[in-house]
Amino acid sequence: MSAATPASLTNQKLDSARRFLRQSQDGNESWLSVGLESAAIFHLRSALNGLLQEVSLAYQLASGLQLESLLREAQGNGVVVPVLAELQDLSSQPNSWLNQLEQAYLVQFECRSSMFAKASEANLIGRGGDDGASINLFLSKLTELVLRFREESSEY
Repeated sequence: MSAATPASLTNQKLDSARRFLRQSQDGNESWLSVGLESAAIFHLRSALNGLLQEVSLAYQLASGLQLESLLREAQGNGVVVPVLAELQDLSSQPNSWLNQLEQAYLVQFECRSSMFAKASEANLIGRGGDDGASINLFLSKLTELVLRFREESSEY
């Protein structure tokens, strides 16, 4: 039996998130949809880690899965990694989908109170309790980023 590639594992996490999200929207049990959305968020955050693992392997970086560490190592090696730069830019924007995904993950993982409920109505990104719209946005944005990274890295 061969080991799964990092890309395959990332794909599995994205697919799991997609399935949990779909189940949360199709079910008649509202109490279950909250748990299914939580599972989708967990798998999306895991898929982000999978993307960072793919980047680490593609650029031979040994800094683990922390964005800042990977950026420092890439810069130290004189390498520009577009996907890391994009993630850094997103992480510097408080209302970006990346930061909102991270907040949603922390709400679920650490049983924090939801920051989404306190968000202003001017936010363009959906908040929790929006029938999966925000999770669907996280899924589509992360999937786009993964595909763009793979396309860019295959050109070299």
